[in-house]
Amino acid sequence: MNQIILWSLLILPWASLFFLKMETVRRYMPVALFMTVIHTLAYQAAYHYGWWEETDSSLFGWDKVVPVPWVYGAYLVIVIWVFHFTFGKFWVYLTVNILLDGLYMYLVYPVGQRMGLVSSESTLPTIAIVAMMVGFSLIIYLYQLWQDDVFKQPQRNS
Repeated sequence: MNQIILWSLLILPWASLFFLKMETVRRYMPVALFMTVIHTLAYQAAYHYGWWEETDSSLFGWDKVVPVPWVYGAYLVIVIWVFHFTFGKFWVYLTVNILLDGLYMYLVYPVGQRMGLVSSESTLPTIAIVAMMVGFSLIIYLYQLWQDDVFKQPQRNS
């Protein structure tokens, strides 16, 4: 059953992108990929420093450090959806991120622990992990501001 849930966490979020315009996906995919890199590095650091382990989230056997279904499925796609609805409204974006990060760490993660989908070992307090996640959301918001500025179409004089 856990494998079905993990595969669903990898595939279903991607399927949800069919409900967005391709232009929206194209606009926010770079920031989602950037967040994936940040998450991958955070999981590597967590593994190295013993903050937590995600051995129960493995789909392939080689993904013991970074949980592929979460990082390359759910998290990546959630970034696109959150940016779609909140980008350009910073305080709404920040509020949504704080709520989602808090709900994830205080509600979803404990359920995942009981189901054996995620590790139950962590040396960091939950609030520290939420703060880290909110910090990541601020970094990627700045990145998206930069992206939009860099790829802004120049105005043509007619």
